[in-house]
Amino acid sequence: MNKKISKWHRLDNSAKIYPMMEQRDKHNLFRITFVMKQDVAPDVLQKALELTLTRFPSFKVRLKKGFFWYYFDTNDMPAKIYPLDPAPLRKVVAKKNNDYCFKISYYNKLITGDFFHALCDGVGASCFMKSLVYTYVNLLGYDVASECKIMTIGSPVQPSELEDSFLANYKKVKIKDLNISSLKGDKKKAYLIKGIMFEDNGTGIIHIYCPIADLLAKAKEKGCTATELLTAIFILSIYEAQIEGKNNDAGNIQIFCPINLRKIFNSNTLLNFSLFSRISANPHTDMDMDTLISIVHDCLQRDTDKELLSSKISTTVMGEKFFLMRIMPLFIKQLIFKISNLFIGKNKKTATFSNVGILQLPDGLRDHVESASVSISVNQTTPVSLTALTTYETLCLTFTRCITDTAIERVFVKHLQDLGIDVSVNSNMWEVNYAL
Repeated sequence: MNKKISKWHRLDNSAKIYPMMEQRDKHNLFRITFVMKQDVAPDVLQKALELTLTRFPSFKVRLKKGFFWYYFDTNDMPAKIYPLDPAPLRKVVAKKNNDYCFKISYYNKLITGDFFHALCDGVGASCFMKSLVYTYVNLLGYDVASECKIMTIGSPVQPSELEDSFLANYKKVKIKDLNISSLKGDKKKAYLIKGIMFEDNGTGIIHIYCPIADLLAKAKEKGCTATELLTAIFILSIYEAQIEGKNNDAGNIQIFCPINLRKIFNSNTLLNFSLFSRISANPHTDMDMDTLISIVHDCLQRDTDKELLSSKISTTVMGEKFFLMRIMPLFIKQLIFKISNLFIGKNKKTATFSNVGILQLPDGLRDHVESASVSISVNQTTPVSLTALTTYETLCLTFTRCITDTAIERVFVKHLQDLGIDVSVNSNMWEVNYAL
């Protein structure tokens, strides 16, 4: 028997901010999409979802509003699958989704999962989606071995999967020793990407596919990692598409890169467990590839230092444990959060780049899975985001945007081609639909 999660439980330390950031028509959302090699059978996918939820108790919850904090309560309603909404990354409305904080959809060969960030981060969601797709393929009648790469139905739920790893790695610290400055990042205002917004919360998505081996080879030539090279290209693309010859007073281009803390702190949690590296480049002095690669490298080295990360964890958890914060009613916490916007200041970020890494799938799924991708929600302040996910030998880079202009993506593709990397591009053509 699998261990059941308690009837209710607190949100992890990182998740607590997301309900407070929620707006009427949007919230912090990300999507994982599997492109299958055959059209999806909805009835089989529905059964696969029901079975998968028995293995992931931390996903079988509903978000509730308490007097002091939001919390999760066990959700006994059935989870349902839905035809894919034509508008990508639309807010998951709990009342229309049996109160679940995620939504599974299908369209032709696509299986998508949209996840509210309060529930989990990309690692937890990818584990869930891998299990869902694996279960679905086996229910179709194919005997695919897990190769220890899938959390299979019936396997025991480990207590570490349900752990709040922020609290587990918290070390008591005196108020005078709190490292708040490291959480604030660059004091200067970031350059904000400009453009005409889509109406009705429209979202454009462009996928760029290339052989991961080719990118790794080019990164090795330049003496850097794939993440460092892609981040440098992203910064340069923003500069050339938005600033060069147009804006002499632009602020620094500041990219937020999530850091998966699990390997650093030996965690297996399926909840949120990540912090951000803030990479800042001056558009007036730093805009050549080698300089940018060096800047990105130094920032990532700085922000992945275990001692610094431990200090950041203790600082964020201390804020939750502070006596006045614990006894303060939720509505006052929300008011303070909106006023201070301390950790996610609207003028602190140009865009987000998240390299989720390699999606570890069994070889037996090669005959059934064409590719996979990750996309994250955008908003008026940060209207463009970039993600990377590698499936088997293919890297999928996904641009998500809520503006009509595709110049950043076009410049990005040109830089890859200039490096000699063959790419293919796929778009949901939202900008064309908008023009029509």
